[in-house]
Amino acid sequence: MLLIIQYFNQGIKEEIKYSSENQFVARQQLEVPDLQDYYRIAKVTLNGKPVTDFKGTTIIDLFNHYNILG
Repeated sequence: MLLIIQYFNQGIKEEIKYSSENQFVARQQLEVPDLQDYYRIAKVTLNGKPVTDFKGTTIIDLFNHYNILG
């Protein structure tokens, strides 16, 4: 499994990788999460394929998407 999130941080496109959706959710639940909730998402891929069932636009939307599925 490999989850890749491309997002915008102050207008600059950045990328972060997680070993799974669960790792992303866990890292976002820390006192200091990896990513700010309001960061806008450019693209999300899982195992090299676009995540087509995700319809949100921000990190918190993605967190909620995977937290509900998990």
